[in-house]
Amino acid sequence: MWSETIILRPEVPLLERLSTYAASDAYPFHMPGHKRQVKMGITSVPNPFSVDITEIDGFDNLHHAEDILKESMNSAAAVYGADRSWYLVNGSTCGILAAIAAAVKPGEKILMARNSHKSAYHAVVLNQLEPVYLYPEEVPEFQIPGGIEPEQVERALLEHPEIRAVFVTSPTYEGIVSDIQGIAATAHRHGAALIVDEAHGAHLPFGDGNYFPDGALQEEADLVIQSLHKTLPSLTQTAILHLKSQILDAKKVEQYLSVYQSSSPSYILIASMENCVRYMAEKGAGEMARYGARLRELREKLAKLKHFRLLKEEICGAAGVYGYDPSKLVLFPDFMTGTRLAEVLRTEYHLEAEMSSGRYVLLMTSFMDTEEGFSRLERALLELDARVEKLEAESVGLKDAKQGRQEPFSGAQLNQKPNQENDSENYPQQMCLPWQAWHGDSMLVPLEEAEGRAARACVTIYPPGVPMLMPGERIGTREIARIREDWKLGLTVEGICEKSDKLNLWIEVVI
Repeated sequence: MWSETIILRPEVPLLERLSTYAASDAYPFHMPGHKRQVKMGITSVPNPFSVDITEIDGFDNLHHAEDILKESMNSAAAVYGADRSWYLVNGSTCGILAAIAAAVKPGEKILMARNSHKSAYHAVVLNQLEPVYLYPEEVPEFQIPGGIEPEQVERALLEHPEIRAVFVTSPTYEGIVSDIQGIAATAHRHGAALIVDEAHGAHLPFGDGNYFPDGALQEEADLVIQSLHKTLPSLTQTAILHLKSQILDAKKVEQYLSVYQSSSPSYILIASMENCVRYMAEKGAGEMARYGARLRELREKLAKLKHFRLLKEEICGAAGVYGYDPSKLVLFPDFMTGTRLAEVLRTEYHLEAEMSSGRYVLLMTSFMDTEEGFSRLERALLELDARVEKLEAESVGLKDAKQGRQEPFSGAQLNQKPNQENDSENYPQQMCLPWQAWHGDSMLVPLEEAEGRAARACVTIYPPGVPMLMPGERIGTREIARIREDWKLGLTVEGICEKSDKLNLWIEVVI
C-alpha cells in the first residue's frame, strides 16, 4: 500500500504547452494539412469530449460496418472511384501493413522500392517476406531519390516471376511522382498487384491532373494508401485505404485491417475523415484550383532567390521522375546547412519547417495555408537572400557560413544508381533476411565496432522514415560515418542508442 500520493508531472504539462504554442505566432509549414485553421464546414468541431463515444447502438462498428459507417465508406469509395475504401484510425501505417499482408503470403517475395517508408519494412518482417529491391536513380544536381521506372519493374519480374505484389511510394516525401500507370500495366501483365504508398498524395485526386499530377488510383494501382491528415484538412492519424483491383480480395484486406487497427477506433477521427472527404467531394476541385494559382505565384517569387535552389517541375523526365507535386517546397541553401536554415526560420521568423537535412529544408503547404503564411515565408526567404548578398558584397563571413555543408545520410544516398548487379558498392549488402535479423539474437556494440556486422533493426532518420539500414544489412564504414554526421546535425536517428555522456553511440547487431 502506498504511504503517500506520488504525482508525476512534467515541468509544463503537454496540454498547457500546446495551448501556449497555439496562441503564438508560430506558423506551420508542416503537416497536418489543416494547418491549425478553423474553417466553418471543415475544421469547426464541437468539444471533442462531448462526442467521444464507443460502439453504441446507432453508430455502427468500424470493424464490422453494416450501417452508418458502411454507408460513409461506400460514399468515400464513390468519391475516389474505388471499389472499396476503408477509414484508417492508425494512420497510413496500418493501411500499409494490411495491404502488404493481404497481397503477399508469408514467406513469399515482394518487389519494393528501397526508399519505402519503415512501415513497409515492418510488414516485410512481420510476414517473413523476402524483399527484392528497386533502386530509384538520383535526381541530377539535387541528389535526392528519383522515381521508379516501369522498365525496372519489368526486369525484376522477369527475373523473379513468382512475385505477386509490387510496392512503390509515389509521391515521395520530396514530391517525386513515378509512372504509376506504366508500373501498374507492367505488374498486371505479370499477374502482380501494385500497392502504392500515396500517404503524401491525398490531395492529388482533386487536382486537374495538370499542375498537380494524377493520383495513383486514377493510374490503375490496385491498393492505394493515403494519409488524409498530411495534405488535407483532417485530424492527425487519419488515413484511408482504397481497393480497385481484379487481383486482390477485399475480405483479406478487411481481415488484416482488423489486426492492425485499434479495436477501439475513435469516432472523432472517423468523423474528421468523413467530413474531410465530403468537403473535398463538394469543394475540393475549386479549392485545389485556387491553391494551384497561389502556389504558382509563390513559386514564381521564390524563383528570384539567388542563394536558394528550389526543386521544380523541370526535374521531370530524368531519373524516373514522371511528375512532381508542387505543394512541397524543397529549398537547397548554398550558404548554410538545411538544419541551420530550419533553425533560423524557426527562431527569427517563427516559421516551422516539416523537415531538414544537411543540404535542404522541406516546407509542406496545403490549400488551408493562409495568405499571411505565404507572405511571411516569402519575406523571410527574400530577407535571408538579401543578407547573403550583403555579405558577399562585403566579402565577409561566407567562408564560415558555408562550412559543414557536407550532406549527412538521410535516406537520399540510398538512391545512387546501382550497377546491373545491384552489388554492395552503392547499397548496404544484405547478410540475412530482415525477419531473420529481427528475430535473431543480438547485442549492443559501440557504433565504430559494428563494421562488418548485420544490423538487428532499422536505422532511420525521422522524418522522412526511409531506413538507411534494414535489419540484416551490413554496417559499413560509410553507414557509420553517415549515422554520426546525422547525429551531429541534431537529426532524429532511430535505431541508435546514446550512452550517458552523449558522445558514444551504440547500435544493435545480430550475433
